[in-house]
Amino acid sequence: MDKIRGNYQGHGYKKEVFLRVPKKSKVLEVGCNFGELGKALISKKDCIVYGIDFYKPSVKIAKKNLTLAKEFDLEKYTLPFKEKFDLIIFEDVLEHIRYPETILKLFKKMLNPNGKIIVSVPNIANIKVRFNLLFGNWDYKESGILDNSHFRFFTKKTSKSLLENAGYSANITDFTPGFSFIFFRFYPLLKKIRKILCSINISLFAEQFILEGRAK
Repeated sequence: MDKIRGNYQGHGYKKEVFLRVPKKSKVLEVGCNFGELGKALISKKDCIVYGIDFYKPSVKIAKKNLTLAKEFDLEKYTLPFKEKFDLIIFEDVLEHIRYPETILKLFKKMLNPNGKIIVSVPNIANIKVRFNLLFGNWDYKESGILDNSHFRFFTKKTSKSLLENAGYSANITDFTPGFSFIFFRFYPLLKKIRKILCSINISLFAEQFILEGRAK
């Protein structure tokens, strides 16, 4: 897990996740890194945000940004807090864990009766991965869909199955586009086209799925 943190320290947060969080929620961010998301939720949405992360240097910074942050190893399969939360966020976390279904089942105990989870996972069926595989290429990288620290890989179908098998409802509520070129940043119209393509075929063009689930 130390290597995981090294791959994306200071990665910020996904606006797609931020937008799904209700105001004044009590939130647990799993894999909080430096606490950028939680800091934004506290300042802009008046949330209470707890964070956990395996990487000690990240937690040291997160403590300055969050209501409470602690060093915690998910793969010990215990609960980090006795408290209940309105929302638990797993942003770019579950793909790094050997048994994510077990973690989801366990952490369900920390949800309030009407609480929910928000999950983001990479889409292994993305067009770039498919194209490279067509030519026999499956090359791990320092970050992205084929991050060399990923244990698990998900498609649209299996990402939903993960939540459902753990005892949650499962709805894909958003996505991040999975292809880009340098000139996209100069032409807003191209960004809109990219978003439209993802909406038409999320399985092919999305880089990550954003899912929400409630305990059944």
